Amino acid sequence: MDTPRSLMHELLCFRSGDAKRMWRDSIKARDGYKCVYCGSTEDLTIDHIHPKCRGGIDHADNCVTACRPCNQAKGSEHIDVFMQTILNVA
Repeated sequence: MDTPRSLMHELLCFRSGDAKRMWRDSIKARDGYKCVYCGSTEDLTIDHIHPKCRGGIDHADNCVTACRPCNQAKGSEHIDVFMQTILNVA
């Protein structure tokens, strides 16, 4: 489970969109189908721990399951900054 492209090599009969969906589903399954930041099980997305716009890569080790509100709140912040923000609010 490295990248959507690696799944494409193993699943030649699937379209690229299918491989990407399967890759996202495998990350959600790994994280127990809940947001790693708040524990919500609603409106789940994939978040890049180290944002792609700051040099992060599209790799399973750099991706976690996040609910849409947490993903949008984190934006392109570094994970340490975002987690400190969450701790200060709670």
